[in-house]
Amino acid sequence: MKNNFKIIISFLFCVLLFAAVSCSKAEKKPDPLEITHKVLLETSEGNITLGLYGNGMPVTVSNFIGYVDRGFYNGLIFHRVIKGFVIQGGGLDADLNEKESGAPIKLEMPPSAEVKDENGKVTGKKLLISHDKYTLAMARRGDPDSAASQFYITLEASHHLDPNPNTNQPNGYAPFGKVLEGFEVVDKIGAKPVTTKQMYQGVPVENVNIIKMSVIARPQQQEEKK
Repeated sequence: MKNNFKIIISFLFCVLLFAAVSCSKAEKKPDPLEITHKVLLETSEGNITLGLYGNGMPVTVSNFIGYVDRGFYNGLIFHRVIKGFVIQGGGLDADLNEKESGAPIKLEMPPSAEVKDENGKVTGKKLLISHDKYTLAMARRGDPDSAASQFYITLEASHHLDPNPNTNQPNGYAPFGKVLEGFEVVDKIGAKPVTTKQMYQGVPVENVNIIKMSVIARPQQQEEKK
């Protein structure tokens, strides 16, 4: 009888332990700052590795990865360089012809966290993903929901491009990744002499070609490595 009681107690303990672990896993939220995807950007000036925030900016990352997987960026150029600010590409070829992109996406606001005063009162929100140096973000036209394929990389912190998280109105630009390797290549491109060609300003005098872009790590692959 005692042995049966011990078996029952052990069984109940295991059930409770399993339930606790399961609940813990279920309650764990994805980290918005986790690098979920890595993209290799091969250029005529060298290679750049980009890390993307797939949990924090899922719509924007999915859009970008779609272009990469389709080989859309291969053969395009960095057509806009503003020293101390950004390098931009992903839309024009070497002759400055605009490549037809997919439909534009809705502006996605970066995740934010509450800001509290010393009394614990919420006073506003602050962004978790911001335009720091070497940030990857989506370029767009005047319409906030006009981003499609073009992207830029910041050469310096450019927080004036950040959306304001304390308003529901779409605003700012969408940062969705950062440079992991190849900082010197980004700086090299950012220092290129530029000119005005056709209707475009800040075009490198010598083309900076995007040879190829490819996804070198994505969530499924990362799970398999664990």
